[in-house]
Amino acid sequence: MKSILIQLHRWLGVLLFPLFAMIILSGALLALKPILGSLQAPDVLEPVPVEQLIELVEQVAPAGKLRSLQRLDEGEHWRLTGVGDYRLADGERIGAGEDPVAALFKTVKSFHKGLLLGLGWVVEYATWGMLAIILAGLFFGWARFSHTLLGWHHVLGLWLFPLVLLLPATALLMSLHIGQPRLPLQPGAPAVSLVEGLERAAQEHDLSTLISAQPFKRGSLLLRTDSQQLVVSGDQITPMTGTYWPKALHEGTWGGWFSGLVNLLLAGVLFTLSLTGFLSWFRRQKGARSRKVQEGAELLIVHASQTGTAQGLAEATRSALNAAGIAADCGAIGAFSPAQWRHYSQVLVLASTTGEGELPQGARSWVRNLGSGSLEGSHFNLLALGDRRYEHFCGGGKVLRQALLEAGAVEAEPVAEADGDPSAVWRGWLARLADRFGWSLKQNAMSACEPAVTARLEQRTRLDSAEDPNLPASFSLLLRVPDETLFAPGDLIQFQPAPGETPRRYSIGSDSEVTPGSIRLTVSWVHYRDAAGVEQFGQASTQLCRDWPLGSAREVRVIRHGGFHPPADPATPLIMVATGCGIAPFMGFLEQRAAAEDTAGPAWLLCGNRHRSQDYLYQEKLEDYQQSGVLTRLDALFSRDGEAQRYVTERLLEQGDEVLQWLDRGGQLYICGRASTLGRSSEEALLALLQQQRGLSADAAREQLERWSADGVLHRDLFD
Repeated sequence: MKSILIQLHRWLGVLLFPLFAMIILSGALLALKPILGSLQAPDVLEPVPVEQLIELVEQVAPAGKLRSLQRLDEGEHWRLTGVGDYRLADGERIGAGEDPVAALFKTVKSFHKGLLLGLGWVVEYATWGMLAIILAGLFFGWARFSHTLLGWHHVLGLWLFPLVLLLPATALLMSLHIGQPRLPLQPGAPAVSLVEGLERAAQEHDLSTLISAQPFKRGSLLLRTDSQQLVVSGDQITPMTGTYWPKALHEGTWGGWFSGLVNLLLAGVLFTLSLTGFLSWFRRQKGARSRKVQEGAELLIVHASQTGTAQGLAEATRSALNAAGIAADCGAIGAFSPAQWRHYSQVLVLASTTGEGELPQGARSWVRNLGSGSLEGSHFNLLALGDRRYEHFCGGGKVLRQALLEAGAVEAEPVAEADGDPSAVWRGWLARLADRFGWSLKQNAMSACEPAVTARLEQRTRLDSAEDPNLPASFSLLLRVPDETLFAPGDLIQFQPAPGETPRRYSIGSDSEVTPGSIRLTVSWVHYRDAAGVEQFGQASTQLCRDWPLGSAREVRVIRHGGFHPPADPATPLIMVATGCGIAPFMGFLEQRAAAEDTAGPAWLLCGNRHRSQDYLYQEKLEDYQQSGVLTRLDALFSRDGEAQRYVTERLLEQGDEVLQWLDRGGQLYICGRASTLGRSSEEALLALLQQQRGLSADAAREQLERWSADGVLHRDLFD
């Protein structure tokens, strides 16, 4: 239900924004009318000789033509609308009898009520839409303020809800004639002329403080004095009793200039909400998948990256080309449409492999949507990254290559395949391309990895209780690196256990801006017995968790993993999903949020392991974060404790309505854990969620996931 209301809130707001803007801004202008009227009203009203006023009207106005008159000052000067402005004492004409301000307000009112085209029904339906949007907005809104465009939108809408509701609600009450006092109108009475009305009313009431006389409903006349309003209908002269509160509240006439000012401010709030909601939607659309081709860029570099390796190499490639004076665009493959490929002389493609020889998530939808011939005229060169220990070596790159060829792209150089550490293969691939295309690349610019840094192991703490020997041991490690070393949560430490061994990468759970020189790792010690009963140890994890002596130094590399950095704006709503040591980067996310203090937005962590009492990693720290408000919500689940829900993906699906609310409000979702378990189950949960909550087909749900990945809404760091 909530997700339906969210969609209603968003799309009604977007579709009706132009109409809302016209209605609200014209209403704001009308709110000036009581303000100006109060400022122009005379402080003292002199008694008016009504007989003399009637005589003036009969002398200067054609019979039956004059429909209204108005006092201009204390009582000496009167406006006979459309005839002239007159001095009552001698009947001298002193003005044209026209009020351009009143004429303007009349036009604006016609626009406000019917867009100058008699389209009152359009305005009424738009007002119903506005009311629906405001009411739907009640179902979501963050408790904590965030200093962003969307944050102000949420806070204004939530905090000022009753006031925001006032203008559209009173407009609809008026359209339904609810709250309108019974009008003293004589059935079937003929129209009353202004002179007739004044003469009849003067016989029964004191009109010495008359302010105005004007036509009213069904041919009647409305006379306004400083103390009452009289309706002349047929032979009846009846004082108006009761206040038409919906009208007075909507028009801001209940308290003179003050009520007009209130309505002006409310109109400003309504317009601000409409504008900020529309701009937030527009920004998200603008930041979608396709990027503009930069003028003068000769090459395009795209990556299909899972853990940041392909992305890092793509950025290193652009740096090397830029150093040689060659302009290049660079980004995720999903960020550039096939049509944009033809704007470049060459497209350099770097693709990783994940799962069972598959492409990373963000590239799959892009590949599926390639049409026959959609890449004709494009030329590409592919570097595929893989690991020969797995069955489908470079499978993702091979799938991508075949798709590019079938779409009509031409392969300029044979595909290059990298096993394990891709640095050497990448340099060779780039050198061959430089020879072929005449690029003068500088050798010192062709560095795929950041320089090595010396890291000293300062602390190693076991995070689980060690009661169950069958549970994997988990450790928190604190490495000391030079203070000038830059890293962010989600970046990676590359550690080589021994010469010739394949380096391993571990997520960094700290931020160099918050704790300079301190890198936090969370590592699971891999050791098990094989089929023959022989105990086996993971080389890198054994070095880190057991054999690296405290206080000693090793060489490591800090690898940038920009695709899994926390949101640049700390106010962005953040959902984190982790199992086991997948919690690693999120400890840095929370460290960063804690440092942001009042500017940090809501954060929700769903984490899972086996036993609450034995391997609830960082339990005390996480509960402290929840207590202090850094974590808005904490869901910890344990698969072997016999609880109704065992896995984080079950909770993710159960709370799907709220998950979608967070994402709809500009939130981002991060998932970190094993690809074969959490990676697969989280994808299934999100697909089911989109089908159940949004009514999407299976294919449309999968496309939505991949669109989220391309748009930076969904981030996955999955490993095996």
